[in-house]
Amino acid sequence: MMMAVVMGSVAVAGSGNLQKVFNDAKADYDAGEFEKAAIGFRKVLKYQPSYVYARKYLPQTEAMLKKGKTVVTLETKLAKLQVPNVNFDNASLGTVLTYLSQRSEEISGGKVIANFIYKGPREDKDSKMVTLKLGSVPMTEVIRYVGQLTGTKFKYEEYAVVGVPAVDVARAEVKLEQGAAASNKPKFDDKPKDPFAK
Repeated sequence: MMMAVVMGSVAVAGSGNLQKVFNDAKADYDAGEFEKAAIGFRKVLKYQPSYVYARKYLPQTEAMLKKGKTVVTLETKLAKLQVPNVNFDNASLGTVLTYLSQRSEEISGGKVIANFIYKGPREDKDSKMVTLKLGSVPMTEVIRYVGQLTGTKFKYEEYAVVGVPAVDVARAEVKLEQGAAASNKPKFDDKPKDPFAK
């Protein structure tokens, strides 16, 4: 039993695993699941107390819990919108994003207005093509499929859905992990001191 606990601690302590724990906690925070988010942020800080983003989000999460506040995020609103059918036939990413923005407003009767922002190269919006047929699915599922087909990672912000090329996201995560690892490295003198030297 004790060995399993120790092994579990080692598994969580890996920088890749900590990044996943943080990402999941942030997703819970964005979805208004503050209790789950707080558990995740605390776990990250237990193994890496200097993790800046977790230190930023944990107090905000705890404040939300104290207020008993539930936030209805853009992702939650879009998840409740049922798209009757989707039929993209070799449509450009730019065209698809414009369609999704307009469709979310139509389906919700003007209550949900989602702006779609693409932060990749401008030519990607014209060159990345989408062919997709779906019947009666939540808007968030359509967005997920579009992301898979175009190599785009979508992030839900307060008033917009922001798309970033998945390659750029992977690079940013590697830099974040490297930066976190460097900040936790113990600092030693270049030369060990001789305890017998005068």
